[in-house]
Amino acid sequence: MKEKIIEYIDNNKRWIIDSMMKIISANTINTPPYGNENNGQKIIEKIFKNIGLEIDRFSPDEVNGFKESKVYLKGRDYTNRDNLVGFIGKGEKKTLIFNGHIDTVPSHVFKWTKTKPFDARLIDGKIYGLGACDMKGGIISSIFALKAILNLNIPIKGKVIIESVVDEEFGGANGSLACVKRGYTGDFAVIPEPSVMKICISNVSSRVMEIKITGDKGLMYAGTNVEGVNSMLLGAGLIIALKDYENFLNSLKDKYDIYKRIDKPIKFLFSDIKAGEIGPDKIITTPQECLIRVYMMNYPDISKDKFTDMMLSFLKNYPSIYKYIENGSVVFSEKHRFIEGGVLDLTVGNNKDFINKIIENGKKLANRELEISAMLGGTDFFAFSNYSNTPVVVLGPGGGNCHAADEYVNLEDLLNLSKIYAGLIYDYCC
Repeated sequence: MKEKIIEYIDNNKRWIIDSMMKIISANTINTPPYGNENNGQKIIEKIFKNIGLEIDRFSPDEVNGFKESKVYLKGRDYTNRDNLVGFIGKGEKKTLIFNGHIDTVPSHVFKWTKTKPFDARLIDGKIYGLGACDMKGGIISSIFALKAILNLNIPIKGKVIIESVVDEEFGGANGSLACVKRGYTGDFAVIPEPSVMKICISNVSSRVMEIKITGDKGLMYAGTNVEGVNSMLLGAGLIIALKDYENFLNSLKDKYDIYKRIDKPIKFLFSDIKAGEIGPDKIITTPQECLIRVYMMNYPDISKDKFTDMMLSFLKNYPSIYKYIENGSVVFSEKHRFIEGGVLDLTVGNNKDFINKIIENGKKLANRELEISAMLGGTDFFAFSNYSNTPVVVLGPGGGNCHAADEYVNLEDLLNLSKIYAGLIYDYCC
């Protein structure tokens, strides 16, 4: 039967291309506290209906007790932003969940050259468009997998759940957490975030840090005989210290089995820096403020409190910088959500069997040797691993330029993922 699955997907690959064109054309940009996800959910809902799924469409605001949860992220507006869940099966065998976020970041503002953000194009085996890789491709692949099973008239004895959730970007996660709170749990879950076809059994903890550095006003050089703090230079020193901290965290990787196999598992993304103004009418003076934004990571067992404490403890090794943290000239803002890490416990027999099934389907259905790794970026992994007791992995396509212009996903990966996902559905639910 699995040979028929391969044949079906290969013979009907136009469906995945056409579906990608449609879903990319929908503006589902997330601009906190608001979002446009329902533009895409309308398309997904129509697909769900066409393949015969039962449908649950709901706002996260409707979920009983969710706003009282300790992990509820306040300040989001869910007007016309619905979660969409499609499901099928008798529940007599295992339940598989495929979870993907329909929202994208607003990278349509950049200069696109291959195509326009909402005008998907297939060029040299790559589908270009906003959200193609992160992560509309993964959602469409999971739907195509289930469509293949159903169109081959293979009975679903277990249960398959596909979740298209809102508000994952910008540390959201409320969409997936609302699904958990609504009662959607399973034997296993797959998140098709772009993992470059690696089976990620763990996810780092992470947080966006905004740093405000306050210095002194005015000129500071020998002619004035006045000493002061240049916020920009202090910021430069802090960046160097944080890069040293990044290297320190990577030196700890041997304590973590899955991470020690990765060359550099901890990576900080220095996103923005601003100090002063440049222009013909701007005077030459010391910038009073320097603002830095950096996306930081740590290992999955690091809690919210320990995440910051470890950083501050390390910075004590730099007294020329730390004294300004102590006196309040350097302030770390934690207004962004802390994204918890998570791990799939491979000492549990069922979990290990699940990974082996993924590897087996990779070989037999997609002719791919799938590597076990960890997800080095924020995802909704923790919503399952920490709050639903549903074992979860991240397994998604390769591509490029996520959160940037000319985002793309590899078509071959989408087809191979559909085969692997379909194989899992067949093994566990049929």
